[in-house]
Amino acid sequence: MPLIIDPSVQFDREMSEHYDSFVQRLIPDYGRIHELVVAQLGLALEENARMLVVGAGTCTEVLALADFDPTWRFTAVEPSAPMVEVARERIEAAGLNERVDYHVGTLDTLNDQGPFDAATTILMMQFVPAEQKAEIFADIGKRLKSQAPLVMAHMIGDPESDEHALAMQAWRDHIEITLKDKAADVFANVSETLHFISDEMQTSALKDVGFGEVVRFHTKMMFGAWIAIKN
Repeated sequence: MPLIIDPSVQFDREMSEHYDSFVQRLIPDYGRIHELVVAQLGLALEENARMLVVGAGTCTEVLALADFDPTWRFTAVEPSAPMVEVARERIEAAGLNERVDYHVGTLDTLNDQGPFDAATTILMMQFVPAEQKAEIFADIGKRLKSQAPLVMAHMIGDPESDEHALAMQAWRDHIEITLKDKAADVFANVSETLHFISDEMQTSALKDVGFGEVVRFHTKMMFGAWIAIKN
């Protein structure tokens, strides 16, 4: 089943150019999340690792990871062509062209089956419909080597729970400070694109498709980050 996301609606060229400055105000601990992703993979991987980056956006995590280890290589998968255009410009400016391959499309259309030494999906899974999340995990998993890590960061939570409602309100309070008069419109527009499941459902979905240990290493409001190890 193809992934149900219309990237042309979400990210045109103008929004792609301003995405990085915008998302830093939208996501609490945005920079810290990337620092933690680098730390997790720095512990898990050796030199010359080959990494699958799903929902690469403008390649912020690629830039951070490439800076950490000059031998790592990346396959960046991103459905939005304007986002990839911006990513290419950033990668070229950093002198990393030879270390990054791009696929404009969703993961299910990527011909490269790996095996990869690791995978990341940063701030993407909340846009995947709940019934398709396990399918994405399975597609990533089949492209990974045994014992390879999948590092994820995204919004999560049981939409029926009081805890989730409080976390969403805390996030709304956060963007009212950072986005000011734009906050109400942004909250309404973004909320319409989000698809939540509980942490327990996510862990179960990962284990059902071949991942073993799943460890959460970051929590902020309804944002979380995890490392899952392929069996």
